[in-house]
Amino acid sequence: MDIFNLIFHTWYGGLSLMVLCSIIIAQSCNVFEVATDYLGRNMSEGVKGASLNAIGSSIPELLTTVFFLVFATHANLARDLAASIGGNTGSAIFNSIAIPMLVIGTVLATVPGVIGLKISKKVVLRDGLFLLAAELLLIVLLSSKYITHWHGWAFTLFYFIYLAYTMLSMKKGERFEPQTSENSDDGKYLKYVLKANKGRKRRSWLLLISSTLVIAIACAGLVEGCKGISDSLRINPLFVALILIAAASSVPDTIISIRDAKKGNYDDSLSNILGSNIFDISISLGLPLALFLLFTDQKIEFSEAGSTLVDIRIVLLIVTLITIAIFYFSKALKKRHVVLLGFLYALFILYAIGAAEYYVGSNSFLAQTAGSFIQYLRQPGGLGEYLQLIANYFTSGW
Repeated sequence: MDIFNLIFHTWYGGLSLMVLCSIIIAQSCNVFEVATDYLGRNMSEGVKGASLNAIGSSIPELLTTVFFLVFATHANLARDLAASIGGNTGSAIFNSIAIPMLVIGTVLATVPGVIGLKISKKVVLRDGLFLLAAELLLIVLLSSKYITHWHGWAFTLFYFIYLAYTMLSMKKGERFEPQTSENSDDGKYLKYVLKANKGRKRRSWLLLISSTLVIAIACAGLVEGCKGISDSLRINPLFVALILIAAASSVPDTIISIRDAKKGNYDDSLSNILGSNIFDISISLGLPLALFLLFTDQKIEFSEAGSTLVDIRIVLLIVTLITIAIFYFSKALKKRHVVLLGFLYALFILYAIGAAEYYVGSNSFLAQTAGSFIQYLRQPGGLGEYLQLIANYFTSGW
């Protein structure tokens, strides 16, 4: 077997490629953080996390959507769009559950004297309510019979409404220069930014753009690795993207959130997570979709692919409601929350595996359990059909 077929037509080759690409993305996070720290030095706590950090750390999700669309054949366009949506949805679930679990656990284990993380209720409400609105938009619009570029513009417009509200809520803070150890991995990038007073902003943007190009190559590898795994295992790439691409593309969110939390910037850490989810659902999905369908002058027949996705979108909404409730009603996030979040993520992984098995005809316990939920949503007169009627009512003229 030649190297090309080994990498792109076997599950272990595809998995190896995805692991390599995730490492490249992880290394690029140092550059992202240095650039966003400097560019957001005058933003108030919570706003930087919801805007610059969220946008920068969500570039992988946006680029994977781009490559899923660009690499798709016409016959597989709906399937690959569904896979990109699965990657963004899985990333949002990973951000909501796994990242807070890792953030809380890391801070409690490594920062002396910290016994709990206190989060501003205002940040939870502001970003949490916008996130729920974005997910409701996702549930409704993607139930349409056809997907057009107007669907993409609707998601994009929503994000700019959120961003405008966030920026208007920004309070003037003290001006400061980012600090880090010159011996750390990102110290050399910080020294590059601060080497002279003149041109610091330009050098920060240069770092951000160059690291984005590197991540673009890695994201193309993630997409091809995902397809290689799904083809070799004969499963829908949606379910590979839901778990593997979601985790790999969330590496920047994880690193930035952990570093913010270790500095004591708990609000920035949480708002980065919630803001990234809003970005993933709206811009990472909406903008590439809008531009691709506009320039190719086509629409996507999405009835079957949308039905396959309805349970995943409902799971995302349920996960978000649970995690926002945990963040809002907890006086401080402690070890018990790490265990609870870990349990929730394990349930999600088991459900995703069961759903994948159900669609290939397996009779395992996981497949039967997930299948019962899927059949309930897709039954005649059920929620899936009701959502499609609502979506078609609003989007029939698109």
